[in-house]
Amino acid sequence: MANAQDFLTLTGATWLHLDIDSGLIAECNELAASFLGEDAANVRGRPWRDFLGSQAAAEQLQRALGMGVRCSLVPCILRRPQLPDVIVGGLVLPSERGASLLLWPLLDQDLLGLPEDVDAADVIAVLGMEQLAFGRSGTATDSDGLIQEVRSSLFGILRNRDYIAQPVGGAVVFVLKAVSLDDAQDICRALLSHLHSGSALNQQQLAHIRLSVGIAAMSSCDTSLDTLLAANNALLRLQCRDDSGRIHVASTDDSHYLFRLAANPYALFSGCPTLNFSPVRRTGAEPGTANSAAPLEGTPLERGIDGYVVDNMEGAVDQAIFLANLDIPIAIIGANGTGKLYIAKIIQQHSLAAGDALLVMDCREFRSRGDANKRIASALENSAGKTLVFKSPQLMSQEVQVKLARQLSSRTLADVSPPRYLPKNQLIALFPLELEQLVAQGKLSPQLASVFAGYPIHIPPIRDRKQAVLRWAHKILEQEGRQRQRDMRGFTPDAEQAMLAHDWPGNITEMRQCITDAMDKTDKDWITPVDLGLFKGIRAEGAPYQSEPLPFLSVLQREEQQEDDSYVPSSVDALDLALGEAVNNLVSGNSLRPLGIWAEDDMVLAALDRYREDRSKAAQLLHTRARNVSRWLPKIGARDEQRNSLPLWQDCRRLLREWIRELPLSDDSPLEQIQDLLLAHVERHTAATTVTQRAGILGVSVPTYHKRLRGAAGAAE
Repeated sequence: MANAQDFLTLTGATWLHLDIDSGLIAECNELAASFLGEDAANVRGRPWRDFLGSQAAAEQLQRALGMGVRCSLVPCILRRPQLPDVIVGGLVLPSERGASLLLWPLLDQDLLGLPEDVDAADVIAVLGMEQLAFGRSGTATDSDGLIQEVRSSLFGILRNRDYIAQPVGGAVVFVLKAVSLDDAQDICRALLSHLHSGSALNQQQLAHIRLSVGIAAMSSCDTSLDTLLAANNALLRLQCRDDSGRIHVASTDDSHYLFRLAANPYALFSGCPTLNFSPVRRTGAEPGTANSAAPLEGTPLERGIDGYVVDNMEGAVDQAIFLANLDIPIAIIGANGTGKLYIAKIIQQHSLAAGDALLVMDCREFRSRGDANKRIASALENSAGKTLVFKSPQLMSQEVQVKLARQLSSRTLADVSPPRYLPKNQLIALFPLELEQLVAQGKLSPQLASVFAGYPIHIPPIRDRKQAVLRWAHKILEQEGRQRQRDMRGFTPDAEQAMLAHDWPGNITEMRQCITDAMDKTDKDWITPVDLGLFKGIRAEGAPYQSEPLPFLSVLQREEQQEDDSYVPSSVDALDLALGEAVNNLVSGNSLRPLGIWAEDDMVLAALDRYREDRSKAAQLLHTRARNVSRWLPKIGARDEQRNSLPLWQDCRRLLREWIRELPLSDDSPLEQIQDLLLAHVERHTAATTVTQRAGILGVSVPTYHKRLRGAAGAAE
């Protein structure tokens, strides 16, 4: 029979005998001294609280000693002055003369191999695999192979810049770079859904395991090892609960909860729980590399969708064909990106008054009232046999609108002597909102509204045309893949589910931007929800998402409220709100980014997209010079990955591009306008930050920041 010393040698445990009354270490073995990097004589007689070096560990041990029961300690960090910190597990054995404390090293940063560039903006996650079925011998069935397959599947879902460690025991650690906790939960939900959908593991394997994820933010912990421990404790707590939740964010109560389970069994008796981490490394690919990534699968890309994706737009196409035979001005009403110009082309193709010519008057591009009157007069005079389309006429001055309305309603040309009738043509106007709403907002003159109010065509947003969402997505992916010379295979099932559940406030334009941004983020040939940044409708258990049906009366009441609600926030109001949320989230997450520079980058790119890469026109819209745009572009390209990597910036990015796309030419600089909005939010949300940090959010030097503050104060006076 082995004695106590043989037992300690056999188990490799650090042993300390604690004197409870004095609070000192009475005795220790040689392994304890070497483990601490000190002589045994220096260890004896020291307060055991100083020995642990961690307040959380000391409080846990104090509670265990006070209870006087045998129990295991929840994994905690041991601070060693001369050696690296290490995560340890322990066992407390009370006796008449005090208590024995046994400690085992579980994990340190060198063993796990965490990258050195983990910073405050990152989130550490631990994915654990619980084995629910065992073989005849009583051992887990092929757990090593399963955890390697799980790890390989992560490479297909996580982003290129994220880090994936080698499996340790039944868990895999991964680092999500530059994400908030909310975004990290979305990503973890997407990867769990992918694993549970059977695309990575077969259904027989899934029936024998349960996957869970614990996550913790680096911003809430001192070191990456502290964050790892918090994420692991979150996973352990989640695995102790038998509920449907598969993702748990670390909290300060996790270790207390786990300790209560170990020290206070709510039953007749309880054994000591097994420590989760084992320092046994698995063989396989090196950490962080994707050479063993499991292939993704999904619905093959539908190719060869020519022309517009026709879904009849809830009757808009039929109405356009009917009205094309009538000699009346036609209003086409729909949000940006819904396909208004496509409906205008259908009218032109079926019109008896117009031939093959389609002339679009973009009212955003009128530089002045005189320029607008001159260009409109020329277009009307030369419109014989043409379809004349006025895009966003509500952006013109009221005087220009009234003059145009007078010419269209009387069918006579203004400022012409002798007076002449308008030539035979087809007149169309494209509006983003109901005519009554635009009139109520003071943007559209009643005279011009009455001209086009006869038989308006309403185009529903893409969220109301779900049957067209995936066809549009496949068409756009094929187009963008061909342009980039990439053979894209399609979308994963979760990505398609997320696109169907998304409301697409920017409609087809937003969808195209979302897909192109996703392609810029990944080199894979399948697009995932993580690439798209869309997670609505995705469940961790992989079950199909189904929206809950509303009662019939609730649907009617909601429709009545929408009809009575004449207020629609302007694009700049929506952008202002999104910028405020972005600044607030950055500060609360202690992750500062140069939002001012990013905003200017996306505005330049949006202006170039609006004018089809014409740098002179883009510079004119932004109130700068073409050579400045050319000089900025290389740096903008170098910052693409940074802007794409931060999920909280994506709404701002979309709204910035929508605003620039619809912005009329004016005397005010859009670049300065956005900087003023950002400055106001920085001053409002960053009271606890330094001036240097505030200037960093704007992307300017401290002197320039003070100069802008003085300018804003002068403008307010």
